[in-house]
Amino acid sequence: MKATDKSIGLFLGIAAGLLLTASSAEAACTPIPQAKIGFQLYNMLSVMIPRGRMAAAVAGGPVAVPAAALEPIFTKMHAIGFRNMEGLGDRLPAPLAAYKAALQKTGLIQFSSHRPLDTAHWTATLDEAVALGQSHVGAPGFGEPGIGSLKDTLATAANLNKFGKQAADRGLRLYVHNHESEIQTKYLYDLHKDGHAGMVSAWEIMAANTDPRTVHFEVDIHWTRIAFGLNHFADVLAFLRRYQDRIEILHVKDTAADGAITDLGKGTTDWPAVFAAAGSHVRYYVWEYDGDPDPFKSADIAYRTLSCAR
Repeated sequence: MKATDKSIGLFLGIAAGLLLTASSAEAACTPIPQAKIGFQLYNMLSVMIPRGRMAAAVAGGPVAVPAAALEPIFTKMHAIGFRNMEGLGDRLPAPLAAYKAALQKTGLIQFSSHRPLDTAHWTATLDEAVALGQSHVGAPGFGEPGIGSLKDTLATAANLNKFGKQAADRGLRLYVHNHESEIQTKYLYDLHKDGHAGMVSAWEIMAANTDPRTVHFEVDIHWTRIAFGLNHFADVLAFLRRYQDRIEILHVKDTAADGAITDLGKGTTDWPAVFAAAGSHVRYYVWEYDGDPDPFKSADIAYRTLSCAR
């Protein structure tokens, strides 16, 4: 073989290797349909709230943001590609009518709220959800009396059944969101009712004692990874596979090697493996980034990652 032939062969081999690598990377991405991609409005807090009022807003204080200030945010998120939005905690940033008008004008759909479960305000929460045309009503936790004991955990499950039934009667689907504590907190419990009790997470006890027709779960992948430990990713996948039929929504939040939240696709989470384990029952994949330093830049990265845009 001539030297030139060897050079050509080497070049073709390198090119083929590069193509194979690119093809493998492309294959590793799981494209999520646009209709299932969402974002949490909480991500936009830094561009919604003046810096001097940020501490009160993060703490859950009242937030007053004119609808006119929301429209540019909604417009930018729509331009990036997002069509679905999960509401901002227990605060509506503008009067209901103006807020709804801003959503309609910019083409965004608020598919769910994300408010605490409060019996005194539950009817108003459902009224607002219906008025905004939501399909879901969500909560950032499991509600009262909490998971401080097995007795409280079971009482909380009973309350969720009531909330879920009331939501279903209004045409809404209730879901609750986890942090690390719901998985790390464990009690001696006979999960399978077979006479063999073991240490079981409050999350699993909640799932076992709620009606799967009316109580659903939003699994936050970041907090779930923190709960199991960053070196126990296989346990996270096993958990997702085990509860596929109860998981309605994923909070798609990436985790850096040090446990911090980071841009989607820039962290250590194997998203194709997560999506495969969670299964086809998931209705929305909601990007979330607590304390995002550059929300619109991160939003563009997140949407491209979820849609597999290159």
